Amino acid sequence: MSEGPPRVLQGDQPPGQVLGDWSPSGRYLSVFGFNAGRWEAGVYDIAADRLRWTGLSPELSFEGVRTTWMTGDRLLLPVRPGRPSAWSMRHDGYARDDTRQRWAARDAGRLSATALETADGVATPDDPRPIVDLILFDAATGDSQTLTRGPILDAAPSASGRYVAVLERGEGIASAEPLVQLAATWRSRLKVISTDTGKVRTFGQDRDVAANLLDWAPDHDRLLVWARRDGDDWKGGDLWRWDVEGGRKTPLLQGKLDPIGIRPFDLTTAIRATWMGDTPVIFASLPGEARRDWYAVGSCAVVLTAGLIQPSPNLSAVASDHLLTVADGAVWRVRAGQDPHRLTPLDMRLQSRIAPDVYAPQRQQLNRYPRRDWAPVFDEGGAAWIVGKAGARRVSEPQSGAVWWVDGTAAAAIVERRAQGVTHLVRETGDGVVDLAVANADFADLAFAQVVDVPHQDRRGQPASSRLFLPPNRPISAIKGVVVAVYPDSRATSWIYDPGVFLAGLNPQVLASTGYAVLWAAMPDAPAAGRAEAFARNVDLALDAAGAAVPGLPIGRSAVIGHSFGGYSAMMIASATRRHRAYMSWAGPSDLAVAWGEFQATERSALSDNLYLLYRAGWAETSQGGLGGPPWAKVQTYAAANVLNRADRIADPLLIIASDRDVVPMSSGELIFSSLHRQGKPARLVTYWGEGHWNYSPANMIDVYREIELWLDCYLVNGTSAPQPPDAPASCGANSPSPPRP
Repeated sequence: MSEGPPRVLQGDQPPGQVLGDWSPSGRYLSVFGFNAGRWEAGVYDIAADRLRWTGLSPELSFEGVRTTWMTGDRLLLPVRPGRPSAWSMRHDGYARDDTRQRWAARDAGRLSATALETADGVATPDDPRPIVDLILFDAATGDSQTLTRGPILDAAPSASGRYVAVLERGEGIASAEPLVQLAATWRSRLKVISTDTGKVRTFGQDRDVAANLLDWAPDHDRLLVWARRDGDDWKGGDLWRWDVEGGRKTPLLQGKLDPIGIRPFDLTTAIRATWMGDTPVIFASLPGEARRDWYAVGSCAVVLTAGLIQPSPNLSAVASDHLLTVADGAVWRVRAGQDPHRLTPLDMRLQSRIAPDVYAPQRQQLNRYPRRDWAPVFDEGGAAWIVGKAGARRVSEPQSGAVWWVDGTAAAAIVERRAQGVTHLVRETGDGVVDLAVANADFADLAFAQVVDVPHQDRRGQPASSRLFLPPNRPISAIKGVVVAVYPDSRATSWIYDPGVFLAGLNPQVLASTGYAVLWAAMPDAPAAGRAEAFARNVDLALDAAGAAVPGLPIGRSAVIGHSFGGYSAMMIASATRRHRAYMSWAGPSDLAVAWGEFQATERSALSDNLYLLYRAGWAETSQGGLGGPPWAKVQTYAAANVLNRADRIADPLLIIASDRDVVPMSSGELIFSSLHRQGKPARLVTYWGEGHWNYSPANMIDVYREIELWLDCYLVNGTSAPQPPDAPASCGANSPSPPRP
């Protein structure tokens, strides 16, 4: 980290570049960007001050494969041939383009069909699965070679650079019961390829290898994976050590430890394991026990973190003979045969705040263990500390705002600090601070909502805390009304309300700028039967508590808004009470049976690209929907949970916001609108075309808040009231847990 004036990275390049990683030698930096609308990888040579574009468009995969450096300054790129850009960067665009091509084929009298077949619980499209080329690019020469190709899901090079582990999609499998939302519906097969000879070694034709763990030893060509025999569940698998050179594969746990626990294993979880020198370590529990610890695994399993109250699955550093972890407000050094050693003072509480890599797939996010002997942490005042064997050293002064560790060394911290929306990237050493970059500097001149915590009890009598956003520069007496934002089991944490966070969904700061107070209501989920009344009761408690906390707050002029599951909740509340004057549902499912099985718009024309048929079914059965099974097995449960079945109880105006590319079917908005239209009740349906679960077009992002503000002004400020429909049942008021609206 040399001092000196900053250098512009090829200022003549198009905007929107994304920085990757430094090569092993430190001479080259991977760079990504859109060139002529195409996502492309490049290599910046710091010595020659030259940026060379590779002409290759690498994948950005959720499932695990990414562009990564190998020894010899070689860049390993996963590239899908025949596609102009990474599929994950053009997800909606591919579906749109495929649809256009099929329409053009139909117009020309050619075939325009897609076909999907299912048997024995396995869905198979007629179109072939996508193929990925794994390409080695030499940064020094610009030469490239294809190492292998196939249905690649993940790839990881060994530390020596002699081998690359490749995980490929195998045959399809039926989902187990109960249905898990993001369970893999295919086998994953592992092979290792020699970068020198191209020789291929396979792990086993009857072994299904779990996603999110491909961990090479730092000094040997040995690989850690979790694998199960075909037909077993993931709990029946084992942690395997594969000595690639010698060919020996060794199961390490054999039932002695359980790294999975009670949570269903899916594509978003991982076996937390890595190497401490030559010794595998794993985060696991003893069979049948809830507590999880880090264990060193050799001839026997040795617990490393037994002395900690609440061990963390994350590691701040991994050295050859010890681990550093942040737990119980302190940094600890743990090693086999010794009690955990506290490296920080007893009177100091510290936390690890590592900046997330939004471009990293699941494996790199869940199993990221830096190989070093020091740990970066922050104290309660926001000061950065670097903790190593010599103890704890503070490298910055306490300061307010949000903070994340971005990068650094044992002597210097590269930190992102954000306050009132202004973000600074700074270098902190203890001897001074260097401001490297600033974003949203003009936010310092803007006024943002005042945030007030509102403690209260929820409907179960449990302590809860809602969060109230008061409009900036507006006295309480001038607040136009209170908008209650709902989403079961959520909290309005800093990432939601901080002005510097780009939030494409419902943003309480933006909503508060329209002159309304926004109450983000603490609200636990509820079973399907009685869910609407339970949600309405929780909103009552939060709203009344807000009124008590801020005298004069106009809680008599209230509306309810929600996005996604919150949008569903808002409609359910509308069917259970007349207390609020208006409702707004953005991307909310109205018929959970439709949400259970309808295809996503981006899947219909590109089935081989994105075949997660049971994603929404899993959501409805065992995830947020919590309905316990499919519609034919839980008829009464679905009936009780469906907004559409309660549409006769909705009497107050409902604004419905939908998008045609949403994971929540656009038909959900159309169904509830049609039901209200049929009854002569007030509603408005706004559909944003080309958008998904959130809006990303600047015009659409602005317009959705314009629509919301106009709806609120109409029914909370201008005195417009919803007429009582002549056929509205008494349940609109009599059975409501809330008082009737005055």
